[in-house]
Amino acid sequence: MLRIFFPIGMQMTIHHRQSFCCPACGSTIGQAATVDDVKSAITAPAHRIIFDALSRSVGASVRRDTLVDRIYGDRPDGGPERADVILKVQVSQLRRKIEPYGWTISVSKGGSGHLAQWRLIPTIKHP
Repeated sequence: MLRIFFPIGMQMTIHHRQSFCCPACGSTIGQAATVDDVKSAITAPAHRIIFDALSRSVGASVRRDTLVDRIYGDRPDGGPERADVILKVQVSQLRRKIEPYGWTISVSKGGSGHLAQWRLIPTIKHP
């Protein structure tokens, strides 16, 4: 059982935890609330798009351009001029939202700017 504490004193208990494995080597990387439990707590549309993209393969890297395309790809103008800066802010906000569920978003090696990559990984290490 995973107990989640929120800043305003409210708490929520999640009864379902899942173990996750590294997509490259297959070793266990940790445990966290199920992806569906976390998804139900995310209300901002851009955050949902980012989480959906990252949760398709836990631990795998997703490029900045992929996330920008998913968020702004339907817009005729292709999105804001500084979409990369806006995306960094959105990823940071989403990270704070999912950390109480045992998840974080880490920056993957691969570069910066259009080469930036993020990974969704559990923060609770497997014993």
